[in-house]
Amino acid sequence: MEQILIEVDTPQGKERLLALLPKLNSRIVKRTIPRPKSDKSPVEILRRMAAQGGIGDSFGDASEWQREIRSWDRALDGREE
Repeated sequence: MEQILIEVDTPQGKERLLALLPKLNSRIVKRTIPRPKSDKSPVEILRRMAAQGGIGDSFGDASEWQREIRSWDRALDGREE
């Protein structure tokens, strides 16, 4: 058995293809609904995010986070601080 992905441009083409499947001993395994395409390019989305200050502030201070995480460390057996 082999699976292939086929794109069909028109509803008429899709109907013709579906009508052919039984004649070819084939079947539909999975139907997917295409996601609507965004009217904005990824570059435009990133520019908009940068104009609003970016996302860096939402992460907080990396040094502070590292100090907090390291405070949880414990001394390994047989080692002293």
